[in-house]
Amino acid sequence: MRLRQFFKSGAFYKHLGLSIIISVALVWITLQSLSFYTNHGEEIKVPNLYSLSLEDGTNLIDQTNLRYTIYDSVYNSSLPAGCILDQSPKANSLVKRNRNLFLTINSLKPEQIRFPNLIDNSFRQAYEILITNGFKIGKLNYVDYDYYNLVLYPEFKGDSIKQGDLIDKGSQIDLVLGKGKNIRIQTPELIGKYYDDAKERILLSSLNIGRVSFDSNVMNLSDSLNAQVYQQSHAYKENSKIAPGSKINLWLTTDSLKIKDSQAYLKSQLK
Repeated sequence: MRLRQFFKSGAFYKHLGLSIIISVALVWITLQSLSFYTNHGEEIKVPNLYSLSLEDGTNLIDQTNLRYTIYDSVYNSSLPAGCILDQSPKANSLVKRNRNLFLTINSLKPEQIRFPNLIDNSFRQAYEILITNGFKIGKLNYVDYDYYNLVLYPEFKGDSIKQGDLIDKGSQIDLVLGKGKNIRIQTPELIGKYYDDAKERILLSSLNIGRVSFDSNVMNLSDSLNAQVYQQSHAYKENSKIAPGSKINLWLTTDSLKIKDSQAYLKSQLK
């Protein structure tokens, strides 16, 4: 009877109410603590660190309440040594405070690689070998020789090189090739292509990159990477053929209207 009377008493309801209030308070404090610890609802936009010096990049990371780890280093001759080449997460990603960014920086010196054998390979084979080993294709020099596109010898900075020579990774390698007899090359269609794609198409057509020009819409490095060809020398035509090793000049823009107009004009010329 006493227990039943206690459950009906005011003291029981007083203690029950106090217990509920304390429980709710504890849950609220726990949730607030977790929210503070995990920065719930707080998002920071990751800054663009590409091409910044390591000092400038890490200062920017500190200012935005993020952290960083140098994850890797590779060599890019077109950018200053020690600058940031890549980042993860990418620029403009939304992350929480204290998120760790993984950086790839430009090493001070390029890795040296023993040069592969290219002599007596076809140009296509030599191209694949060079790209696979981390080299770039420079100029294609055609000389009198019966076999078309046969590699006679490679050159680096004007000097011939041989198998086993130590060459900096990423170096541009020129190739001396057989001209064959009365060979003519179909000019590739390049309108609307990005520079890297256009360059590859030109080289694989046994031609050379000539002058590269950007219009006034291209203001910085990022623009140049997104620019597309709107004009080329030796314009693409079905029966337009030129000698191996000829140069193709390129004009690039980020203006989509200019590119569409060029593509429409090319289409009308091919009808």
